[in-house]
Amino acid sequence: MARMGLNRAAALAVAAGMTTVISACGGAKPAPVAVAPPPPPVVVAPPRMPSPPSNAMLAMTLPALRADGLRDTPMRDIDDNEKLWYFRAAFNVAALNCQSPQHFRIADDYNLFLKTHKRELDRVNRSVEETYRKRHGAGYARIRDTENTQVYNFFAFPPTKNDFCEAALVLGQEAAAIPSKDLVAFGARALPTLEGVFDRFYASYEGYQTDLQKWIALYGSPEMRAAQAAQAAQASGMVQPTNASGTAPAAASNPPVLPTILPSSGD
Repeated sequence: MARMGLNRAAALAVAAGMTTVISACGGAKPAPVAVAPPPPPVVVAPPRMPSPPSNAMLAMTLPALRADGLRDTPMRDIDDNEKLWYFRAAFNVAALNCQSPQHFRIADDYNLFLKTHKRELDRVNRSVEETYRKRHGAGYARIRDTENTQVYNFFAFPPTKNDFCEAALVLGQEAAAIPSKDLVAFGARALPTLEGVFDRFYASYEGYQTDLQKWIALYGSPEMRAAQAAQAAQASGMVQPTNASGTAPAAASNPPVLPTILPSSGD
């Protein structure tokens, strides 16, 4: 009996000791864990605002596309004699404006073109004169002068100067060497080739306009977005929205027309 009492007492003592240890462990507070602060937000700079191709103006009016897919330029709806005459005008512009060393021969080729094809060019000029007389009546001469000026301005468009001069360099050599009997057919083929220089620029500029609209929508200032909305409303004939004060925001000015350089009208 005494041994059993002793064992029981020992067991109780061990249990009490374990309880004390467990109680001591359970009552200890965990050490604080250091938490790193969140990283600062990454500031992403907006991309640069798109710029127009070939150092062109920031805003300009491009010739509209017609239903037939062609640009509405002075070269539309003309006969083959007029096409040759307008090629001659383009050749004249190139001779005057293409002054880089690699383009020097254009002026010589133009003078040779005039000399070689003088009789054919005189005949074509008379034909074009008669066409204008029939088309416009008594005031034909003034109208022809105005349209000729538009043609010169078209080909003297500064952003396309280098590409235009390159095309004129090749076509000018062919024009000076071709037989006069083939000159009208040549003009009908050469004029669209020169126009292609401008068509490619217009397509590039329209791409710039699209990119600029997207940039303004994402990154532009409120003033830029308001101006863009006003310009879009003006173009579509919509009523302009009012601002918080109840007044219409200032409308963006109309884009300027194509920049021009007026070359001499002489040969």
